[in-house]
Amino acid sequence: MKYRIAGAEELSRTEKRYRFAKWCIFALMLIFSYVMMRVGIFGAWQPVLLIPLAAAVAMYEEELPSCIFALFCGLMTDIAFDFVFGFSAVWLMAVCVAASLLVRNLIRVNFFNYCVVAAIAILLEFSMDWLFNIVIWNIPKGEHILFASIIPTAAATFIFSPAVYWLVRTVENRLRTDDVNAVYDEPAADDDGEQGEET
Repeated sequence: MKYRIAGAEELSRTEKRYRFAKWCIFALMLIFSYVMMRVGIFGAWQPVLLIPLAAAVAMYEEELPSCIFALFCGLMTDIAFDFVFGFSAVWLMAVCVAASLLVRNLIRVNFFNYCVVAAIAILLEFSMDWLFNIVIWNIPKGEHILFASIIPTAAATFIFSPAVYWLVRTVENRLRTDDVNAVYDEPAADDDGEQGEET
């Protein structure tokens, strides 16, 4: 395989602290995103920040952590929108695991690739919402719901995606432990001042 996963014994005490702090920050970002969704201060253009957040974390993390984080983001999305429990988690987990695998093996971590992953996650989430919650149940005025609610929410989510990516990238660059050999376009400097390169 092209990537390796460091065992717990390979991490120094400082690296363990960094990793713990990083995931605490991600958890706070998850909670903040959920609160923003529940408050709904943007009305019909309310972004679902949990989707780009899960996508951004998946770009930087290995498969299992990104899958678990996507699971929580999806479940919180389901709670916020009163969907069937696990509905959003299924699609989000699939996209995030695929993104992690692609980053480790085929693509670089950069803004363009993140936008592609985020767009796929957003499109999949909202198209499945439209299909399973509106079309299949033959909800009255389904077209009105699509254009007045679903499309504006999806567009707002994508518009806010760059800000989410910037926050996650900042946290990763500050607290990266380099436990996965991913290829970064903007790598953080190591302690000796050298930058990681693809092998």
